[in-house]
Amino acid sequence: MQTAIWNDIESDLKLGAFLITVAAQSLVGDQSATSGNLGKAALGHAYDAKRSAAEQVDYLEDLQVFDVSGTLFWKVARACYDFVHKETPLDRIDTGDFQSDTLNMMTYFLSAIPRDSYATSMGVHADRFQERRDRGDESPLPGLQLAAAAKANLVDYLQGFPSDPEFDLGFAPFEIAALAGMNISSVRNFVGPDGTKPIRSMPSELKIGVYGDPLDTLEWLAGRRNFNAGTLSADWPAWAADRANTIEDVGALLGIYAWTNRITTDALADRSGLPKKTVRAWTRGEIGSIDEAIALAGAAGIDPDLYADLVAHHAGGATARI
Repeated sequence: MQTAIWNDIESDLKLGAFLITVAAQSLVGDQSATSGNLGKAALGHAYDAKRSAAEQVDYLEDLQVFDVSGTLFWKVARACYDFVHKETPLDRIDTGDFQSDTLNMMTYFLSAIPRDSYATSMGVHADRFQERRDRGDESPLPGLQLAAAAKANLVDYLQGFPSDPEFDLGFAPFEIAALAGMNISSVRNFVGPDGTKPIRSMPSELKIGVYGDPLDTLEWLAGRRNFNAGTLSADWPAWAADRANTIEDVGALLGIYAWTNRITTDALADRSGLPKKTVRAWTRGEIGSIDEAIALAGAAGIDPDLYADLVAHHAGGATARI
């Protein structure tokens, strides 16, 4: 994942807060006491309450004297930034109200920023707040929002194992792009419906877009240089094993754990001594022998005994160890 550095994000926060302030002051009247209070509350002690915000800024550099850390906009953006960059294992992150509150507030603030330059020439920079579903370092605040949303959805998927194919949509292209730290147009080259692309697309029955198959997505992400959303803890396999209901869940468990921890299918094949085709089929539920289970578990960093017992429990036809 990639976001802009915090200093660049904060610079855009100042621009966004300034543009919102200009609009609010235009609503109540630039010379009113309310106008001065608005400016002070939004832009900090450097704001001159005797003049409107629009009168105090001619260039982007002029915004740097302001302090917007007292605004909820700043606090929400900082929460998103910390969420994206925290190193807590993904299975131990409590998303709580993050999606329903923090991300929605971020959307609200971004949508509240005026998109014209009627009251201030700084309005020409408002396109920086347009959601481009693109790389975060090219559009600091929308990119941060997309990265936070993508990571939150990844956490929900991992903590919701096993997935329900009837209700789980998979990963949207913008989420895949955000997790990979890539341009969405580049990601689309890896998604397709007929199995010729690394990520099989899954048209939504709700007609709200096309989504990437979760297993294909994670398998592909494991090999992306900028896929660094976080890892799964060593406790996750045992937790997931208790929830596995089918042989497909057993195979997916191994793949999900390895890929999320940046172990590619190629690496699993090399470490286990099994053909790549066999490894990939295993993660889709085509389970082989107990010996293969032990080899793959070791390659993925999973307790071999735990995984061998899980395979034996769900796959009656698996060959036992000798």
